[in-house]
Amino acid sequence: MAEIWDVYDENGQRTGKTMERGVPDAGDYLLCVHVYLHTPDGRFLVQKRSNNKESHPGEWDITGGAVLRGEESLEGAKRETLEEVGIDISDANIHFVGRVKKRKSFADVYFVEKEFAISDCVLQKDEVDEVRFVDGAELLYLQMHDRLREPEYIEVIQKAVEHFRQYHKQ
Repeated sequence: MAEIWDVYDENGQRTGKTMERGVPDAGDYLLCVHVYLHTPDGRFLVQKRSNNKESHPGEWDITGGAVLRGEESLEGAKRETLEEVGIDISDANIHFVGRVKKRKSFADVYFVEKEFAISDCVLQKDEVDEVRFVDGAELLYLQMHDRLREPEYIEVIQKAVEHFRQYHKQ
């Protein structure tokens, strides 16, 4: 069954239109969620995208995906994390760190703290080939150099990682 997404305008507001999975029409946007799942001791989960993925196959990335029709951003973050890596974050410490406007989408970025082990992950094989933990510096490196994220996006992530580091020094 095809995924159905709400269509958003240039200001991030739902238009009332929907679309099937794909590329939005000119002037339309979709809403995505990016979940930076980390443990209390500062290890971030990254996942290697399936080599069968249409976009960015085989690249190391974070958990995320499109928000479904009628779904709120936080619901989408919880669903995507459970689907892709099998981790239930409904009882986690979840921080919304910002919304970034991209060329055809908005990305709502969450930092999610939860105690878990790699062995707790159950991978969605058509999405994820493997997972591993990285520290904050490697996470930023992967986002800047492997995924080639936009400068505005990197700024949001850098601030969140720095806040995370400062918070955990206390």
